[in-house]
Amino acid sequence: MSFISGVISRQVMPACGSLCFFCPSLRTRSRQPVKRYKVLIADIFPRKKREEIGSCLADLGNAGNVMERKPRDIEEDGPNDRKIGKLCEYASKNPLRIPKITESLEQRCYKELRNENFQSVKIVICIYKRLLVSCHDQMTLFSSSLQSIIQTLLDQTRQDEMQILGCQTLFDFVNNQKDSNCMFNLEGFIPKVCQLAQETGEGEREKNLRAAGLQAISSMIWFMGEHSHISVEFDNMVSVVLENYGGPMKNLEENNSGQSRWVQEVQKIESRMSPSPNVLAKVPSWRTIVNDKGELNVATEDARNPSFWSRVCLHNMAKLAKEATTARRIFESMFRYFDNEKLWSVHNGLALPVLREMQLLIDSSGQNAHYLLSILVKHLDHKNVLKQPDMQLQIVEVTTSLARDSKVEPSVAILGAVSDVMRHLRKSIHCSLNDSNMGTEVINWNKYFKEAVDKCLVQLSHNVGPFSHSRVGDAAPILDVMAMMLENITNITAIARTTICVVYRTAQIVASIPNPSYLNKAFPEALFHQLLPAMVHPDHEVRVGAHRIFSVVLVPSSVCPHPSSTREVKLKASSIPRTLSRTVSVFSSSAALFEKLRKEKSFSKENASLENKENIASEEQLEICQNEILIRLKSSYSKAYSSRSPPVSSEADENPLSNSNTEYEANSLRLSSTQISLLLSSIWAQSVSPQNTPQNYEAIAHTYSLVLLFSRAKVIP
Repeated sequence: MSFISGVISRQVMPACGSLCFFCPSLRTRSRQPVKRYKVLIADIFPRKKREEIGSCLADLGNAGNVMERKPRDIEEDGPNDRKIGKLCEYASKNPLRIPKITESLEQRCYKELRNENFQSVKIVICIYKRLLVSCHDQMTLFSSSLQSIIQTLLDQTRQDEMQILGCQTLFDFVNNQKDSNCMFNLEGFIPKVCQLAQETGEGEREKNLRAAGLQAISSMIWFMGEHSHISVEFDNMVSVVLENYGGPMKNLEENNSGQSRWVQEVQKIESRMSPSPNVLAKVPSWRTIVNDKGELNVATEDARNPSFWSRVCLHNMAKLAKEATTARRIFESMFRYFDNEKLWSVHNGLALPVLREMQLLIDSSGQNAHYLLSILVKHLDHKNVLKQPDMQLQIVEVTTSLARDSKVEPSVAILGAVSDVMRHLRKSIHCSLNDSNMGTEVINWNKYFKEAVDKCLVQLSHNVGPFSHSRVGDAAPILDVMAMMLENITNITAIARTTICVVYRTAQIVASIPNPSYLNKAFPEALFHQLLPAMVHPDHEVRVGAHRIFSVVLVPSSVCPHPSSTREVKLKASSIPRTLSRTVSVFSSSAALFEKLRKEKSFSKENASLENKENIASEEQLEICQNEILIRLKSSYSKAYSSRSPPVSSEADENPLSNSNTEYEANSLRLSSTQISLLLSSIWAQSVSPQNTPQNYEAIAHTYSLVLLFSRAKVIP
């Protein structure tokens, strides 16, 4: 029977259909049933009705018998949403029909584009957007078709509306991706959307094109962050994002124009020209911008604002910086843009507000914010910056401002940044040794650069607010960095002196870090074993510097650091000792420690008087002995200090942190028996050196008194 029915349908019915053409049931169309999706697609598009009255009669006399009406067009309606829902339901239940459905829609889209019927093109895109949500699991069946349509829309250079529609469709397509299968296909759209985002002009048309391009870029950056991938076109994306970041900066300049000139100067001095918190608050989170269905959920004003989408891209970049490799890749792209456009200025550049916002975003997300400071300091050695001294100075100022506002935890990256800053400080000091042969401009630049690096080192080492917000949190890691720098100290006089000067300056800064846990800690072994060779260095001034470093580290509360940023320091061969003793002499450490012991013994004396009267006499004798040593040390210190210039006021004096350090009790480290023995042996070897100067003997005597004091403390119960 099946064979017979097949023969009838293939041979008899076509012949009958051609003969009995009047019979409706035998027509060709009725024997080939139409697919349901074709009917649904046809019903989705609105039909354009046009009423036509027959041709005008030649005889004007018949006009009275015929009602004559002019043809009129009935306006198009929107798409049939009910039919779109049925088509999506049909596609989800019949996934094998999806390729044919999308093929039909794709051909319809191309046809309407040729006819410039853009309303129908929008309907096709609307169907695809509904398919993205309803057929999310079958997206691979129609993703290639949709990508082809998006590429075609982006190529419509004469139709801005179609290009904007293509960017918005790409935005929805990327947000609905559940895997990275289309990652490399999506990279082909990046050059085109970046070109749209670089449209020049301030008209409404240009702004809409830039906003649409940045909207698509924001989704791609989010997609990269979800799958830990960075495109080869990432530099181009970063350039586009930063080019459109200037909107809020212009508003900030307008707001600041109404302020007094005095207020602006104070802001410049403090380097706190940060973007307004209200501006930052306008950018919501990505999950607020995009709902669960991947649809846009922002106000119309923001959706057409390029600056808004630029900040959204910046937020997604901050989320992309999850690992050290990706963070370095992102920041290096930003740094290259700042280098090429010369935007590192603290006062009117783009680098500081952008990096500060990135730092706030990374801090708020709990990610690795310390990478920013580390990579920024390393950028000083980049080939684009080495031959541009002004840019180097600006980068150091930006680093200082970011370090002032940073709240990162101790890490290897921050310690690496401290080490790099110490190296740059040593380089600047070395350049100032023989600056007489240089021009005035070079001398002034080296002076400013040295001051800026010193401020940066202070900010990286100190805590700005409470102790818990310290960059390092403990002095021990920085002391290890100091030991590493002393490890490779050379016998060349100039280099050795600059190295010891930098380490001493760092010791001064570390001494002001309030650390209650500093008490009763052992002297760091790494630094101790590097100071011993420095104490017997061939150069006598290096030996003096090593003794002073030892004193500052052993009793840090005896020194209040004074940054060298307030006065030019000329480190000639004969002036390095003056540089090392610019601040309060480190030889006051013994006096401070004796004063602390005197208070402790006085307090214990009062308590012991109720129990044992014999202990009172011994305590009084010990106190008298200590007071005599204290008087001798103070007198020797006053004589040594009176020959030097008085300490100058500096930024550290105005810093509440350095002023609050005086409230802390004099804390000190302790020396082990082995360390005391090694020091005594080293002191004996130093004392017989024929190259000693009075300063060397003073330093040796001071160290010897400290050794005796700590050895006495070990004996006294």
